[in-house]
Amino acid sequence: MPIVDGLTSTKMIRSFEKTHRDVYSPRAALNGRIPIIAVSASLIERKRQEYVDAGFDAWILKPISFPRLNELMAAIVDSNIRKSCLYNPGEWEKGGWFHMGQASSNDVSTIPSGEPPQSNLSKGAEEAARSEDPTAGDDSGRIPDEQERLLHAQAEERGSEPKNNPSQSEQPEGS
Repeated sequence: MPIVDGLTSTKMIRSFEKTHRDVYSPRAALNGRIPIIAVSASLIERKRQEYVDAGFDAWILKPISFPRLNELMAAIVDSNIRKSCLYNPGEWEKGGWFHMGQASSNDVSTIPSGEPPQSNLSKGAEEAARSEDPTAGDDSGRIPDEQERLLHAQAEERGSEPKNNPSQSEQPEGS
């Protein structure tokens, strides 16, 4: 994330929830708060309590197992699935849920850590953060390579042609 990291943004969401109780969708209300799933390649099991304290409800590691992600998403509304996805020591790599639900935003610490939200920003990310332009830093109209690959894979599964990305199809070959 270019400006704030996942812990900081989660604390910001939980802080907002403390003063805005009427923002929950019916699905979020089942959880007691807006469900937040941490997605990262660098989540560490020994820091599990830090993630819980910040307000994360669940986690999944990269590279993402999409069947497991679907299961975690279904657990938002199905307590039986959530129970089967609860944290078990030694199974961190699978991802899962930290609790059965009905956790309150009041139960988490939303106090800023005092640490800079993101370190080692690229020059482009720093410029985008200072810009007033909401699209600063975006490659307007360009689909990232990994997303392009996934779109092609989905189209092949359906037996159809993927939609062309105009910004890429207009480029001459070899550029």
